[in-house]
Amino acid sequence: MGRLTRGQFLKQGLAVAVTAVLMSSANAATEKEEIQQLRQEVEALKSLIKEQQQVQQKQQVQLAEVASQPAKAPVAVKSKAGANVDIYGFVRADAGYQFKGGAKTFNHIHEVDLQANQSNDDKLYATAKTTRIGLDFKAPVEGADVGGKVEVDFADTPDDKNAVRIRHAYVTYNNWLFGQTTSSFVSTETQPEMLDFGSPLGIGTYRTPQVRFTDKINANTRYFVGLEKGNDSNRLPALTGKIAHNFADGAGVVTGRALVQEVRARNVNDAKEFGWGVGLGLNFKPIEQLILNADYSHISGDDKFLLYTGGNTNQGRWIQDGNDIDLNDLDAFTVGATYKINPKLRSTLGYGAVFFGDAAGALNDNLQQGWLNIMYNPVKPITFGAEYVYGERETADDQIGRDSRFGLMAKYDF
Repeated sequence: MGRLTRGQFLKQGLAVAVTAVLMSSANAATEKEEIQQLRQEVEALKSLIKEQQQVQQKQQVQLAEVASQPAKAPVAVKSKAGANVDIYGFVRADAGYQFKGGAKTFNHIHEVDLQANQSNDDKLYATAKTTRIGLDFKAPVEGADVGGKVEVDFADTPDDKNAVRIRHAYVTYNNWLFGQTTSSFVSTETQPEMLDFGSPLGIGTYRTPQVRFTDKINANTRYFVGLEKGNDSNRLPALTGKIAHNFADGAGVVTGRALVQEVRARNVNDAKEFGWGVGLGLNFKPIEQLILNADYSHISGDDKFLLYTGGNTNQGRWIQDGNDIDLNDLDAFTVGATYKINPKLRSTLGYGAVFFGDAAGALNDNLQQGWLNIMYNPVKPITFGAEYVYGERETADDQIGRDSRFGLMAKYDF
């Protein structure tokens, strides 16, 4: 090739320079567009983050408002008069085998067969008579707190037959109660758990017609004062009182009780004596898995308020002394421990005793009973249970009666 002239060289150099400038301008424009696009994407991301934060803040405010509102009560059935009606109860089936004992299906330790007359050994029983249904009523009426309860089962006591039995039937008006319910002298809240429907020895479940006033001393302490129907022979009602104090954090309750009444013996020159009683009970949970129960009562002149203190033994409230009467005294104890093996399985070991102070002849001198059970809740409304009970009664003339039973239970709460 020939050499380029000066003019050709200048033209080619100018072309190269122009091309380089154009390429540089093109690259600059591309970088500027990319930077602008990147800035737009960053701004869009910032806007999205801000929008998401606003949504989260709004949700947090809504959750806080919901949490601050009181929980809504379940919708209750309305009665014809406009009261809210809650239905509750359970279906229960019991079966068991009685190695030794008495004529009744469930616990009647005070009247089991004595050794000289054992006619109720080796008996199989099954029943659904403990099935229960109840109705709770509640309605505000002209600024007053008005309510009521009706509860029945099918365990009427005469001859151990299946018949409807009224357990509770009362009306409440503010702090007042009128009707039949559990006596203020007994302390069902401090009794150990027992599968047997007859309830533990040494405590009471007496439900009696009464008028009762209830109020709070403070947030954890309540008191109950009532006039209650006692023995049919008495001409005046019994005066009862109870104070119950709940421990902090649901750790249990302690109760103190008192009873005074006029004891009347119509067939002994219409004699009268001053009857009385005191009681103290404790339910305590030292740890989450363990519940301890203990109860003590002393009674003079009564065979109604505590279980198994009367019956066909004619234990009685008094002993005749010429034209006068001497009141019978008794001491009753119950202790028990319930251990929660896991959330679905628990077991209770319990012991109860009653000691009579003025027994003679064939009257019971003392009653003692122990039991061990296990309860299983596969799901919340279902309970299966098994229990062994052993007890003895000893009369004042040294006769012994024994109670030995194994029971099974299935229950559905509704």
